[in-house]
Amino acid sequence: MRAATLETLASTSKPLSAYRLAKVAEAQPIQVLTVLKALEPELVQYRDNGWVLVNDSLRSFLREELARLEADRRSEKDELLTQSGLKPRALHGRH
Repeated sequence: MRAATLETLASTSKPLSAYRLAKVAEAQPIQVLTVLKALEPELVQYRDNGWVLVNDSLRSFLREELARLEADRRSEKDELLTQSGLKPRALHGRH
């Protein structure tokens, strides 16, 4: 739950409500709010419009990890398509 909440905050630059974070993380809003309130204020803070990830190094780390996971998923999907005799789509700069 904590990882999904932090990953969601890292992937956006806009403040998000606990409800919106819960929808993305497929969790209950009260669970997400509990996680957010338990985190250190140096990591996550509540601002006028919602919760934001304020630690830039954590944001960079999480974004890099999310990008790596997405690249792995794309590679795995392309491999499955190739094994099935299908051609992977040239999307997101892929050839």
